[in-house]
Amino acid sequence: MSSSGQNIGYLQSSQRRNAPDESFFTQFPRMWEAPESRIWRYIFRICCYVFTGRGDLHWLHDLLKEGNSWEVLHGRYVNQLNQVSTVQALVLTTTAVFITTNPPLGNDVDYTSHASYACLAESLVFSLFGLLFQLKTSTSVFIFQKRSTAEIIIERRWRIFWHLLGLAVPIIVFGISVVLLLMAIVLTGFTSHTETVKLCVSITFAFLGACHLVSVLGSPFYYHLSNIRKW
Repeated sequence: MSSSGQNIGYLQSSQRRNAPDESFFTQFPRMWEAPESRIWRYIFRICCYVFTGRGDLHWLHDLLKEGNSWEVLHGRYVNQLNQVSTVQALVLTTTAVFITTNPPLGNDVDYTSHASYACLAESLVFSLFGLLFQLKTSTSVFIFQKRSTAEIIIERRWRIFWHLLGLAVPIIVFGISVVLLLMAIVLTGFTSHTETVKLCVSITFAFLGACHLVSVLGSPFYYHLSNIRKW
């Protein structure tokens, strides 16, 4: 009878340990408030905009205080990162093809010029390291999404910034590799000796730039960016 009671007690305590902590994030962490010093407060707000696109961390608290949002969001991040890895591999393959082949129309489209080749080489390097960062971050997220790790991260405002920066590094490296590849294409087009190629490149990037501007103006990113004037 005593042994049975001990087993029941052990199972109940084990279930309590495994169950989600309902008090987690119920109160806004005191260390997430903006510092009292004016200089540090501005630095804090700049970090908020850089890492989150918002002016403070209250939105993050509202997002994470319900249920297992911390774990769910990290799981979604891993899924998105896997998609980024697929595109990163395509960028790597495209760059490698450009570097290892000669242009079929050397007089019109010469991507072996010094500037274009340098951008392609840098894009290749960033693509390689981007895949490595994405692999490393995907592995680390399984540790970060644990509730015990989250409780350590939220103890200091700068820890959450470092955590967000660590999650953003693979995306930043991916973006740099894509920009370098686009720069190589632009340089190749505008250094061409054929006016038709220059005209086609100009029209293409003007159209793509307009499409990107429209997509940004209609996105939540522009809404949060417009709130900068409020602080």
